[in-house]
Amino acid sequence: MIALLIMGFGIVALIQIPALVKKQWWRELICFTVLWSAGFILSIMISTGITLPSISMIINKTIVGIFGL
Repeated sequence: MIALLIMGFGIVALIQIPALVKKQWWRELICFTVLWSAGFILSIMISTGITLPSISMIINKTIVGIFGL
């Protein structure tokens, strides 16, 4: 399963990164790299069986922390 994830994410990177570099879209490349890396790490964690907290709980805690609700 992990090999399929690596292949899938690798194909996406091989398609997107050269086009962004060719157009010299550096901000988009940085954004793509950050989001791609986060998605890759989360996908690997899920495929290895690590349980992750619900995203709604994380958002709720962040909003409560920021606004003090």
